[in-house]
Amino acid sequence: MTLHINKIHDLFDQFTGVVEGQVQQRNYEQRLMIPSHIGKGSVTRTQIRPGMEIMLTDITFEQDMKLQIQESCQLFELSYCVNGDIHCEWNGKDSHTGTQTGSVLFLEDVQVYEEKKAGIQNQLVEIRFTPDELLRYAEDSSEKRKMETWLKHHRGNIDQFPNTPTLQRCVFDMFHCTHLGTLKRLYLESKALEFITLFGESDAYGSVGGNMIIRRDDISKLKQAHELVKIHFEQPLSIRELSQRVGMNEFKLKKGFRELFDMTIFELVRQQRMEKALWYMEVAHLNVGETAVSVGYSNASNFTTAFRKHYGCNPSDYVKRISQLNLEQNKRFGL
Repeated sequence: MTLHINKIHDLFDQFTGVVEGQVQQRNYEQRLMIPSHIGKGSVTRTQIRPGMEIMLTDITFEQDMKLQIQESCQLFELSYCVNGDIHCEWNGKDSHTGTQTGSVLFLEDVQVYEEKKAGIQNQLVEIRFTPDELLRYAEDSSEKRKMETWLKHHRGNIDQFPNTPTLQRCVFDMFHCTHLGTLKRLYLESKALEFITLFGESDAYGSVGGNMIIRRDDISKLKQAHELVKIHFEQPLSIRELSQRVGMNEFKLKKGFRELFDMTIFELVRQQRMEKALWYMEVAHLNVGETAVSVGYSNASNFTTAFRKHYGCNPSDYVKRISQLNLEQNKRFGL
């Protein structure tokens, strides 16, 4: 299933069309009831204003829900997965979202492959903004520049952030709101702003972009994380799992990793996958599809995009080039 998102409010409308569900309308709120052949549950979308909406999802799918989402608009999104199993791939990167995981993304003009597992209750809060709507909350030009730097820090990524009891409580309140009409919209907006504030605190808002002083014992932990990423590149550990293994909080791990190795954790994963992909094609003689699966990509087109970005050519062209070189060498040696 493919969705084309030209503005942030398109996602709910297009998903409704794809699953052919019934929508209950109440002022600023729309509730999509999922047809029984798709699964059970609902998605509730509250439009706070043009450029800002809140989506509450509670669905158990009958089969894996696989979507190709073409994001053709600028989207800043904060989400929290109360329960679920969600896999995403985009531009050669990937992320896995499990139970009690918070995520932040800032995407524009990119195709995202999303897969939600069947038989698992997917409960999710998504607060979706255009960057301009988010920047409306800046008090002055200095605060606006700070927020723009913050946005830039997450551009092109889906990053995870620490889970806290206060954040869990905020999400619980949103799911169990008993207000109706305008009061409900105002309440959800206030909770969305609380969510942003809590995220900002966990994400060290205000210090993003500054250099970080790395202590000697932290360097050892970061090097351990570097090795773990290289070992598990085919099925990457989540940021949370990695931070737990090396004994370092998630923010310090992400920022320290970038400072020490001049690349993000996901960039190292992609680098390792691309290097291994050459071996699979040159030595094991796998085709492009087989190579994509072998290095951890469930979508061959995302593998092709990542390969082209890394090596400057498509993997199919590379395979042809290798075959031609092998043929020339065999002729040269009379084989």
